[in-house]
Amino acid sequence: MSRRCLLFLFFPLLAHADLQWAATKVFTAADPAMARAEAQFTFTNTGNYPIKVTNTRTSCGCTAAVADSKPVPPGGTGTIDVSFKTLNRHGLYEEPIVIETNDPKNQESTIYLRVLVQEAVDILPRLLFWQPGEPLTPKVIAVSVTDGFKLKNLDAKSESPDVTVKMDTVKAGAEYKLTVTPRSRHVRADITVTSDVEGKGPRTVTAHVRTS
Repeated sequence: MSRRCLLFLFFPLLAHADLQWAATKVFTAADPAMARAEAQFTFTNTGNYPIKVTNTRTSCGCTAAVADSKPVPPGGTGTIDVSFKTLNRHGLYEEPIVIETNDPKNQESTIYLRVLVQEAVDILPRLLFWQPGEPLTPKVIAVSVTDGFKLKNLDAKSESPDVTVKMDTVKAGAEYKLTVTPRSRHVRADITVTSDVEGKGPRTVTAHVRTS
């Protein structure tokens, strides 16, 4: 058998693709004006054989991932565009995305999208506490609207008649103060702050009142 034939027979064994990610985890904060968060993952084929993403799998319907449709040649780069629906969600999320390729030695990779969905309205502090013997004088909760959200309405209610609340505007559409006054000792009550934000609908956050 000639040397040329031997090289031809061994070439399939030596040929390989090698997918190297710029980052396997990408963090993004959701834009308040949008109903979804978007991010892009990039990879480089450091092998000597073209690589193709054959499929992407996400953990839920809230996440979508779209890959380049063409094979990536050796030394070339490819991208995965990922989007996450933020409607009716808040807080920090981590979504795994499984990437399938035609590389027989490394058919699957997992990348992660971390998304911070901002609260439309935040309150501080979330716990008001009166120590034993402390006068039951009013205390204030600062209410702030996150930049980018348009507030339509804001309201606060106490679940207990032993706690009164009063909302005042500091800066319309952006800052408010909630004055809380307990009327008796040994009170445990929650205060619900309800905001109606354009594009998000009604949302609630809760503050807690304790007196001793």
